[in-house]
Amino acid sequence: MSKENNKSKTRLSYSNRRKLSYAVFLVPFLAGFFLLFLGIYINSFWYSLNELEMKGIGGFALHYVGLENYQFAIATDPTFVSNIRATVGAMLPNIIMAILYSLMIAVILNAKFKGRTVFRSIFFIPVILATGFMARADNLSAVFSQQWNSMASDGTIEAVANGLIDTGDIRDFFMNLSFSPQLAGFVIGAVDQIFNIVNISGVQMLIFLAGLQSISPSIYEAADIDGCSPWEKFWLITFPMISPIIVVNVIYTIVDTFTDSENIIMTQIRQQNTTSMGIASAMAWFYFATIAICIAVVTWVISRYVHYQQKD
Repeated sequence: MSKENNKSKTRLSYSNRRKLSYAVFLVPFLAGFFLLFLGIYINSFWYSLNELEMKGIGGFALHYVGLENYQFAIATDPTFVSNIRATVGAMLPNIIMAILYSLMIAVILNAKFKGRTVFRSIFFIPVILATGFMARADNLSAVFSQQWNSMASDGTIEAVANGLIDTGDIRDFFMNLSFSPQLAGFVIGAVDQIFNIVNISGVQMLIFLAGLQSISPSIYEAADIDGCSPWEKFWLITFPMISPIIVVNVIYTIVDTFTDSENIIMTQIRQQNTTSMGIASAMAWFYFATIAICIAVVTWVISRYVHYQQKD
């Protein structure tokens, strides 16, 4: 009896096994962070408190200036703070549109129909193209990219998009239904950015799809026995069960939006780095703090409505 009791004591519970698995998956991230990135972050923060002076080839000297670089970025630079406001203001519509689109497509692709794998691949193609890998694959891709940029510069792409989707008709439709101008403007903005939404929603789509497939089919079978409609099953089963995935996708979308290489703040920081590395580092750290605050606030608001399934 004593041996059996000892074995039962040493056997981990389900909750402890889950915590151990989380810790194991965190090890590669923590190792990479402390070995590769921590030193870079420390140097960047130290640069933000100094003025860098170049001395010969590969040499430089740092002159401590305290918070002067931050004061210049926040109070003196004429565009930095306004660009941050514009970026944060555009973040919320991008999150809503990307989450709604990726969730809708994930629900459709999770249904059982012929050719489902092919359709999943088609919807994920924009993500592959957005990485830039295809544009650098060969010379033909370079030519295509050059032609695409010329079309974008002369308005050809916008003309084609306006020909396919007439936003004026959408505006008139909502106004005839007595919808608010704010709602009509949101929908029209979503239509105008449909190509951008498709490009930034691929990863969220896969995460939602994985979350949908983790829901036990027995729950839907019980709902069918009770006579629930598909609409009721979505709002009473699907949506609450994947609400934790919504938090993950919202955080991912915020980070992806703020760190986009074409982001106006990212461009400004790169340009500033060519003239003053100290000011550029101060801008980067202030921008990082802004992103952290946005993630904390949005996560706190959404987490209040998240349903976590208890499996213990």
